[in-house]
Amino acid sequence: MNHISALFKLSVLAAALGALPAARADTCIGNCGQSGPDGVVSAPPGGSTYTWISTSGGQAGVGQIPGVGGTNGSALISDAFYAAPGAVVQFNFNYITSDGAGFADYGWAELRGSSSSVYLFTARTQPEGTIAPGFGLPDVNATLNPSSVPIQPGETTWAPLGSSSGGCYAAGCGQTGWIGSSYTVTQADTYQLVFGVTNWGDTIFDSGMAFSGLLLDGLVIGDGSSEENPLLPSDLGSNGEFIFEFVATPGTPVFIDPFIAVGYDYALTTPGNSFASLILPNVGDGVFTVSGVDGMGVSFSDVVNAGVLYNFAGGVTAFSVTDIEVTAGLDPADPSAFVTGLTFVNPGAVAVSQTPVSVFVSAPVPEPSTYALMALGLLGLAAMSRRRSLHAC
Repeated sequence: MNHISALFKLSVLAAALGALPAARADTCIGNCGQSGPDGVVSAPPGGSTYTWISTSGGQAGVGQIPGVGGTNGSALISDAFYAAPGAVVQFNFNYITSDGAGFADYGWAELRGSSSSVYLFTARTQPEGTIAPGFGLPDVNATLNPSSVPIQPGETTWAPLGSSSGGCYAAGCGQTGWIGSSYTVTQADTYQLVFGVTNWGDTIFDSGMAFSGLLLDGLVIGDGSSEENPLLPSDLGSNGEFIFEFVATPGTPVFIDPFIAVGYDYALTTPGNSFASLILPNVGDGVFTVSGVDGMGVSFSDVVNAGVLYNFAGGVTAFSVTDIEVTAGLDPADPSAFVTGLTFVNPGAVAVSQTPVSVFVSAPVPEPSTYALMALGLLGLAAMSRRRSLHAC
């Protein structure tokens, strides 16, 4: 970590794409799926599987860019997610088409906000020349690597194309190969990622897109299924609280991930449910204080160790976690720094707020040798304080 800023950076991840995890509900319209290496489409850079959409099995009017047109296609729309200025969205894509000549099928990805939208890539069939970015389509605001590509002719053997796999109408059929896309968010907003692909001019000789490696600030976007794949906020509240929205399953933990703080206040903002249990990460010394009022109206304050399932008596609708050491040196820009596992009493849609209790450090962190001496002193004070607290219990 280079420094801890006096103003905490907010930079949160998007919703996971691909298979539908229990905590998320991405929307597929038409034909979408996940695959590993298949036919001419190799494993994506840095990964082994990818998400795809295809016009084969698509629906009429789906996957089109307004004003450009098309016939039938597919689209995948992510859940809403919050992102702050400076957050970098990255992924890889590959456009595959069995069409060609005058049938200009196309695919695209859009970062769609509540007040503005930008295109992160486009690709379009043509007999020769540049395929991505696609001709006659909106400008791409992201950086593509490589910046432009022709088609790799005749490479169409790919199962998601259905009966068109291995087929080729005319010059222009093939694949682009994997292309990287990177975009830096310019304004705080609630966004959705939208991917689309459509036939154009007819409904035969299908086209599709594969995409993978969806990252924000270099971290793989999670689905809440584990500490390594945490679910992140869908919005930021007016008081700085992180908002998480998902569908709960009793007994199934959902790991939610905020930014750095010395404590957090958790609350259910929808009625009819309650927290059943809690799992805390191994941060700092791995010992925390969990407090609140339980489901029987009794105040509690318990010392809880990292990784140990802590059950709330009678279920609770709100609780606090404190005693996260400043000396842990957590970076406020690291969205995987404090991952919380939660279970719920009842099934159904829930909204959880997580409000950080933050300590502002106005000066840069000292040089390592100075910091080590200071940390030892603060750890000693913290240990003495905790021993007194434990003895008092």
